[in-house]
Amino acid sequence: MTSLYRLGYAPMQTELTVAQAERLILKTVPVWAGERAPLPSAAGRVLRESIRAERDLPPYNRATMDGIALRWKSWQSGRRAFPLEGTQSAGQAAATLMDPHAAWRIATGAPIPNGADAVVPVEYMRDAGKGVEIDSGYRPKRGQFIHKRGSDRRAGALLLKAGQRIGGVEMALLSANGVANPRVARAPRIALISTGNELVGLGGRPQPWQIRSSNGPAMTALLSRHGYAGIRALHAPDDPGVLADRIDYALSQSDVLILSGGVSKGAKDYVPGVLAELGVAPVLHRVRQRPGFPLWFGMRGGIPVFGLPGNPVSSLVCLRRYVIPALDKAQGARRAYPETAVLAEAVMFKPRLTWFLPVRLAANKTGRLIAHPRQTNTSGDFASLARTDGFAQLRANRSRFPIGCAARVFRWNG
Repeated sequence: MTSLYRLGYAPMQTELTVAQAERLILKTVPVWAGERAPLPSAAGRVLRESIRAERDLPPYNRATMDGIALRWKSWQSGRRAFPLEGTQSAGQAAATLMDPHAAWRIATGAPIPNGADAVVPVEYMRDAGKGVEIDSGYRPKRGQFIHKRGSDRRAGALLLKAGQRIGGVEMALLSANGVANPRVARAPRIALISTGNELVGLGGRPQPWQIRSSNGPAMTALLSRHGYAGIRALHAPDDPGVLADRIDYALSQSDVLILSGGVSKGAKDYVPGVLAELGVAPVLHRVRQRPGFPLWFGMRGGIPVFGLPGNPVSSLVCLRRYVIPALDKAQGARRAYPETAVLAEAVMFKPRLTWFLPVRLAANKTGRLIAHPRQTNTSGDFASLARTDGFAQLRANRSRFPIGCAARVFRWNG
């Protein structure tokens, strides 16, 4: 291990608390460089620059209703019938109201004619000769149904901050402000290796002592829901030589490596030793939590390597709790505010470990988020996770968690 320490990493830390493990991982993972990308391909990626308004938003006074645009003082003076000077449509330059006692027919989104300062909706008028007449009981207000220039944002105002993930709203703002090639985080190449002789792929027929491989597809789907695509899923048997070849290949082709299985203390748990032989510097191993106690994390150069337990519940919990936040940090994403919920029923947990309790989430009548416990049979009981939205993090060294106990929650999909 001395050679690994020369790479700049401190000796591996073991038996950490959840908070210690989180801090150490986030401190160690580097921030990847950004790149320019065509706007259509920027969806789902993390913005690496702040975006300011190209011009006033909206850039002109615009109508928010179909109707007529008029000068409010004319109505206030007692006039109810207004001759029409023309029709103002969207996509046309603003006309000018020549006669202060006339009006322009106007469409939603069209520029307000110069000189007009109110819009009367079509529902409150009727055609009268060459003009329109406003209902006698209708009382318009000055400025009504006009979306004023710059009322949303002034030119130069901050619209988007670096670190935001680009969704529909962000794409709309980027498009509306002419940002054709935003600077975004580079999309990482992620390799997943599921280990174990017992695993059989979708095309195989499992023997009574075998199981179908589910961790790779499950982690791929969860990563995709959090904005990470381009994932290569591999399998490696419990053979040190084959395992070393697969890991070495994955490291040469990827920016991140995630393994499931082989990280505990069993006779076939070869992953930590193989990683060390390949020059991966161990940073931490084993976290005082359930599920996921054998969690392993290390680095080779700038490549983060995560060794997750092989049990499906453990691997998904660790992926959501540690790996996804680490990837977000590497992309320069802003950290999300912690979400909390209160337990809908009392639970007990005797081990002096942090407990990741699967829960179903729902809001009560007051809007408070409620966590309904959905305990799994074991850390291999991934069938029970179908009834959950995520998990609650219940603190260590406490055995009783009463109804109403507040806990941080992590959603599977957000």
